Amino acid sequence: MRRLNFHTPDFAKRQGVSVWAMLAVGLLLAACLLSAWRQWGLLDLRAQVNALEDRLAEQRMMQERALRRVQAQSPEERKVQALVLAQNTQDRLRPELLHAIEQAWSPRLAIMSLKLEGAGQAANLEMLTADLKEVFAFVARLNIEDSGVRAMVLRHSIRSGDPNLATLANVKVEKR
Repeated sequence: MRRLNFHTPDFAKRQGVSVWAMLAVGLLLAACLLSAWRQWGLLDLRAQVNALEDRLAEQRMMQERALRRVQAQSPEERKVQALVLAQNTQDRLRPELLHAIEQAWSPRLAIMSLKLEGAGQAANLEMLTADLKEVFAFVARLNIEDSGVRAMVLRHSIRSGDPNLATLANVKVEKR
């Protein structure tokens, strides 16, 4: 074995780090990076689970509130709510009574006012026309069997002070 000489410097080439040591350090570094990447993924998954649990708890609370609100309703309110839910949205937005009036209307009739009564079961129309025949023709078109409505002229008169002698008529339309 050679002894070190402290008095004279040795400039000889040293032996390098072994390949096995470098390979071990590389594998250790790769394992640390893989572990850090998996921990990052786990943290992300935990955050998602917490958000879903919060959302689920909020939905559960909203369902409980709705249930308490339904239980606190009076029998009349429950009945009204059941009737509203039984109707489909098309009937609520545009009752078939209005659809029948729309189909029977002609451009020679001016509808001055339309009042729905009985949750869309009946309507009162105030109309203005140049000729009374148009009002009766409108009522006849509504009274066709397949229309599903019944109409009748309640009152008609000539509009006072109108130089064109316009006819004012009130028509009641009901579902059959």
